[in-house]
Amino acid sequence: MVKEKLRIIPFYTGDETLEEALRNKKGLSMLWLEILLNDRISWELYLEVPEIRIAYDKACLWYGNFKTMIDGFTGRRPLELRRGKIDDREYRKFLEAINFVAGGA
Repeated sequence: MVKEKLRIIPFYTGDETLEEALRNKKGLSMLWLEILLNDRISWELYLEVPEIRIAYDKACLWYGNFKTMIDGFTGRRPLELRRGKIDDREYRKFLEAINFVAGGA
């Protein structure tokens, strides 16, 4: 696996690469946000990794629910649009991360 440079996770965990984040429990819990807000990495190339597939599916769900906000703040390439219920307990984490990215991270 190429040592892909992360954008959000390093701020929270210090993990600089995808390989490091996959070995860190906190990095894994933030991976969906990294996928959601960082389109510098071609996440589709890593979907055979179960942890990345799970985080990718969750990111697509959040993208489907907040597409306009995410596109407006980040200008990211589109993710797959998925509809469904999100965990409202993670909304604050989502807002914090999107604010971080919109601030120029």
